[in-house]
Amino acid sequence: MAQAHSAEQSLYNPGTLKASGTMTGVFGAFIAIGLISFFAMYGADHAHAWSAVLRAHFYFITISLGAMFFIVIQWITTSMWSAPVRRIAEGFTAYIPFILISTLLIFIGSKSLFKWTDLEAIKGDAVVEGKLGYLNMTFFVIRTLIAVAGWIFFQRKLIGGSLSVDQGVSYKTVYERNRKWGVGFLIFFALSFSMAAFDQLMSLDPHFFSTMFGVYTFAGAYQSFFAMLTVVTIILKRTGRLGNLVNENHLHDIGKLMFGFTVFWAYTGFSQYMLIWYANLPEETGYFLLRFNDGWTPWSIGLFIGKFFVPFFLLLPRGNKRSDEVMFITAIWILAMQYLDMNWMIQPQLFPNGPVFAVWDIGVWL
Repeated sequence: MAQAHSAEQSLYNPGTLKASGTMTGVFGAFIAIGLISFFAMYGADHAHAWSAVLRAHFYFITISLGAMFFIVIQWITTSMWSAPVRRIAEGFTAYIPFILISTLLIFIGSKSLFKWTDLEAIKGDAVVEGKLGYLNMTFFVIRTLIAVAGWIFFQRKLIGGSLSVDQGVSYKTVYERNRKWGVGFLIFFALSFSMAAFDQLMSLDPHFFSTMFGVYTFAGAYQSFFAMLTVVTIILKRTGRLGNLVNENHLHDIGKLMFGFTVFWAYTGFSQYMLIWYANLPEETGYFLLRFNDGWTPWSIGLFIGKFFVPFFLLLPRGNKRSDEVMFITAIWILAMQYLDMNWMIQPQLFPNGPVFAVWDIGVWL
């Protein structure tokens, strides 16, 4: 009876998860490497350096906000299966306050990234000039800061509420509070995340527009979040830090979700491409023509194969979703493909002849 009660309590209170001194040192080293890498790239090519910053910036936005979305869904649906891994997901959201710093960097590098910031260069371009009511630096800064402030606000409210269980606040009280805040976050997230994708990724080509772009970016975000959750969960499980709370059934559930959003990513990506191909509007087709010409064709084909077909067939068998080894390898692969996807959305507008890559890119990402 006592053991059953203990197990039940562990579900309501997953316990604390703190970074060790070693990990803090590792993160500090990563920051130093990132700064050195950025300045090394900046001296050679401003656009290359800022594209690396934008890629890293949005890569970690997708994972941290994907974690927030997952946590909120668990609160709203009263899901208990995820309690042993919920604190891991909550840990991913610790990056959200730092989004403000990387966002300020994007503001600084905006002239090297976004063509619409150069009014002289776009003079006479009727399409872009018609969008200047939205695509102007003042409005861009205001709405972006509102989005980031909202993400930080909801992260503080939701994660703070969850952590209050450790201080003795009843689970029922926290549940009622977080459920209400969670509904608000979902509404804000749907608008703000799509807007961020439009502003910071889609507007790199100011002629292009797609109402599915935000959904496409979200699909990749949620897929990569489950991949990161898989990697960290397996590492903690193998090192004994999760005790016996996580078993193959939890891994199986995460695997099913990762598989589902692998299919959803492919569905949204193909649907977006098919509709643009069918409509054949010059301001839309240019986006894909650029990515299927010159040096970008192999990367475009490789992205679809690597981010859909490879994880699809790896995760299709039931046994693979219950295997630490297969799940870990698949998750690492998906995270690498998410990096490629971010690059595929960013670099072609700046380097139309093909990818520009150096070892410093990895340093900035770290």
